[in-house]
Amino acid sequence: MIVGSHGHICDQCVSRTHTVMAAPKKTASTPITTIKQVSDQAGEQQCGFCEKRRQLVAAMASAGETRICNECLELCDVILDGVPPVPSR
Repeated sequence: MIVGSHGHICDQCVSRTHTVMAAPKKTASTPITTIKQVSDQAGEQQCGFCEKRRQLVAAMASAGETRICNECLELCDVILDGVPPVPSR
């Protein structure tokens, strides 16, 4: 789990969010919510990790009230690449 100032995201949702950001009008379902793109017109919406507004980033996705921008999503990739996988039980 990666925790931001006003949001959190798990490794599986990082992957799902990449899928959503790559395709217009694409959504992805999780057990607790649906991930969708934040439109360009939602310029005042903020990333829950870096707090940048939608108008200042290339893309943004939301899951409920939590949002993540493309820049923070890329940082999540870097973080997850450095974390060894959890062994299954």
